[in-house]
Amino acid sequence: MGADRRELPRGYTLVELIAVLVILAMVVGVAVTSVGSTVPRFELDAEAEDMALALRDARNRAVITGRAIRVELRPDAFQMDYFYDDPDPAADPLEFSPDEPFHTQRWSRRVILDRALIGRDEGLVDQTITLRFWPTGLCTPVRLYLHHKKSLNQKRTVRINPLTGLTKVYRGDVDPETYEFSTAASGGTR
Repeated sequence: MGADRRELPRGYTLVELIAVLVILAMVVGVAVTSVGSTVPRFELDAEAEDMALALRDARNRAVITGRAIRVELRPDAFQMDYFYDDPDPAADPLEFSPDEPFHTQRWSRRVILDRALIGRDEGLVDQTITLRFWPTGLCTPVRLYLHHKKSLNQKRTVRINPLTGLTKVYRGDVDPETYEFSTAASGGTR
């Protein structure tokens, strides 16, 4: 009578388990490093797009209401304040206060407004940047240079076209010499 020998399933050795754990730790390390560099990029992209949208909205409000709008960007406070520069013709002139913002928008303290170039001027650092939007649709030409606190090499430039009021966000810094003044009629740059 032969003994019924069943083969038992073979288990893993300690060396095999340690090898799997080392590989798993490396994969998790790479994933965490990847996510750590991706989060600032996404936050910077979102804040730059929000800033561009806010500037477009200010221009649209000026055109629709027929009133000049002043936008003050305050890098030290991480905010933009919106003011009417002229009184509403239908409103009581005694109630008009050009020093009271009608809207304030803040951006993340992790996104730094490095510099602002207005036209072809030198960079403005650590001071209030004033932009104007007129009822005609014209506005102050500006390039806003942003970077994330945690990633200095990731930069965004928000540009506004003074003729059309269109805003665009670019990755990196945009050279002042390549600043575009394009019109819908010509379709080109000058």
